[in-house]
Amino acid sequence: MPDVQVNVEDRIAVVTMNRPDKLNAVTPDMARRLVDVLHEMRNSDEVRAVVLTGAGRAFCAGADIAAGGLDQNRLERKAPVGVYPQVTRAIVDLDKPIISALHGPVAGLGLSYAVATDRRFADDTTRITASWIKRGLHPDCGVSFFLPKIAGLSVALRMLMTGVTINAEEALRTGVVDELVGAGEALSSAMDYARELATGPSIAIDLVRRGVLKSLTNTLDQALDYEAFAVSATRRTADRKEGIEAFLEGREPSFKGE
Repeated sequence: MPDVQVNVEDRIAVVTMNRPDKLNAVTPDMARRLVDVLHEMRNSDEVRAVVLTGAGRAFCAGADIAAGGLDQNRLERKAPVGVYPQVTRAIVDLDKPIISALHGPVAGLGLSYAVATDRRFADDTTRITASWIKRGLHPDCGVSFFLPKIAGLSVALRMLMTGVTINAEEALRTGVVDELVGAGEALSSAMDYARELATGPSIAIDLVRRGVLKSLTNTLDQALDYEAFAVSATRRTADRKEGIEAFLEGREPSFKGE
């Protein structure tokens, strides 16, 4: 069985980390496959949204240290960013909506990957741990960038400096996750949201996502410049024409993503 599975349906790609016997702990080879899959999804005209999840009873328990989860090849040892953070970069660079469906353990780089996605749906079995500090390690894969922006400075510092495990209710209360559903319902809820986006004006949606991510580091002038570009780009789409016509005719628009 492949350790990363992809299923595309209704223009939504479900990317599943598939090592359920290891709680989907990520090996270097698995990380490389995740990068390849996300790049493939970015380039696919058939995919309008992506859902990231894990097989079995966990989303992802972090790097598989026992299987060489901290090993790097010669090139990666010389690079400032190794194979695991490349997954985070691939999530951000996807240029399409990506939603995570969380359940069970979400630990270490599993947390990093989750907070890098656009929105997090969790079921009530979810347990989240920033586990690096328990191993004497510094957090990585972008968690120190995204977590404070999502949950606030004090929540991020507590989680990253103590390695405390928080349950699903606390994760929702602190903003680490966005939606909390019953056991086994995270994937279907994430799919419902992905379906809403996949049937919308996807060029405009993708440009909105890009602009919001840029705003994390942009100045106001840069944001205004980007918005001017994006408005110009969307004015040339068929969906813009359909949206205006639907508004004038008093009906719901039927977008094609074109």
